[in-house]
Amino acid sequence: MITLTLLHPVQATPVQSWTFEHESVVRIGRAVDNHVVLYSAVVSRHHVELRRSGLHWEVVNLGTNGTYLDGKRVQQASLNDGGILRLARSGPNIQIRIGTSSQPPPPNARMDTMPERGTVPEQYVDPAKMTIGGVQTEAETRPQGIGQSQTGEEDDEESDRKFHVVGDLPLEFLGEYQGSECQHPHKTERDLFCPDCGFPLQVQKILGPYKVIREWTEEGEFLAWRGGRTVVLKALARQASIANRATFRHQARQLCQLDHPSLPKFYEAFAVDGQSYLSAEMVYGPTLEAQIKAAGALDLAEVCQRLEPICELLDRNHRQHPPLIHQQIEPRNFVRALLPRPGTSPDGPAGEWVLVGWGHVVVTTAETGTMMSNMGYLPPEQQAGQVQPASDLYGLGATLVYLLTGYEPDAYFRWGVKEYRLYAEDIPRLDSAVADVINQLTDPNPAARFSSATQAIAQLSTLI
Repeated sequence: MITLTLLHPVQATPVQSWTFEHESVVRIGRAVDNHVVLYSAVVSRHHVELRRSGLHWEVVNLGTNGTYLDGKRVQQASLNDGGILRLARSGPNIQIRIGTSSQPPPPNARMDTMPERGTVPEQYVDPAKMTIGGVQTEAETRPQGIGQSQTGEEDDEESDRKFHVVGDLPLEFLGEYQGSECQHPHKTERDLFCPDCGFPLQVQKILGPYKVIREWTEEGEFLAWRGGRTVVLKALARQASIANRATFRHQARQLCQLDHPSLPKFYEAFAVDGQSYLSAEMVYGPTLEAQIKAAGALDLAEVCQRLEPICELLDRNHRQHPPLIHQQIEPRNFVRALLPRPGTSPDGPAGEWVLVGWGHVVVTTAETGTMMSNMGYLPPEQQAGQVQPASDLYGLGATLVYLLTGYEPDAYFRWGVKEYRLYAEDIPRLDSAVADVINQLTDPNPAARFSSATQAIAQLSTLI
């Protein structure tokens, strides 16, 4: 039996362990087909193999950046109980335990394999709080949010400076180091990332431990990189009011605590130079807007099946105090995930729908007014500056129109007896019972809509 333990990069304390009882070969690297997957810029796709020979184990280096055993670079060497492997000169440290012994390795083995001073940027390690990349360690015992007073109220200037919420940080963030720039020869001027090590080559700016690669949308979203992983950074507008900042901070705390298969992973929220950011998983795949434009409308059975977990997510978030409201339910914020996501099985079903675009805060200024999404998806109360859980149901109903027809919902708006609204019965070849569900979801009066998203999808499912 062999046990591998990933060590914290500063304190050398255990972060995660893997035990293998019957395997004769254990592979470690960035690729998902390894036994131990570590996403770090300096770790190769297939970096190292641990091979069993009788009662003994040996390490074989496969990585471009080398492998170190107890501080010495090796190509192939025997493993001893308590030894420390380091992947690349400044990469993650892994403790080796052979057999059933649980005694910790000798102190000198830990210390000798720590990276040289200077390989971790000053802004990344905070000795006063004993954090690395903002990750709370045993020495940091704040019971409340960083920058929050004992009464729960926050001083705006102080809280902007200290604002930091830690969510489901990937293990590679804990084991990362940011060393020298990539020197591999195969990269070209057009590459965003090095084809050999994955290091970002075109960095626009640095935000804390994140390297910003490009602006992702015009709404303050950026494509960024950290520790071998591409992420989405959502920024709150600089002209945000005190109330806007408080709303963003509260939503960030809520999102960083959530875990749901239809929700992106939210890693952390932080502030740099007075501007707040939210770091989230990059979900790879087309939006439903793009998919419908390319392949046409979907059938009702598939729509109900795919929307059921998303409706459950919406209901769970709406039950929070205060309710967590998405505010931008529309096809461009649904992504059909094509690659395995963190925490999911590589053999799991492909094509799951993930609802992105969370953390939306409307910022109104005298110069710009209120920026809004496609008006066909926004309920009247949201257009008036008021949102409630039923507002998401309206967006869900309008999205159903697009998914089932391929046309924007505003194509079916008209003046009726009392008001200007969507009339689903005007949609050609749409079943009248389905039209009734859409009409109730998009009723201008929030109180007349369904009581929950799951109630609506359950009624729609009976019509298949």
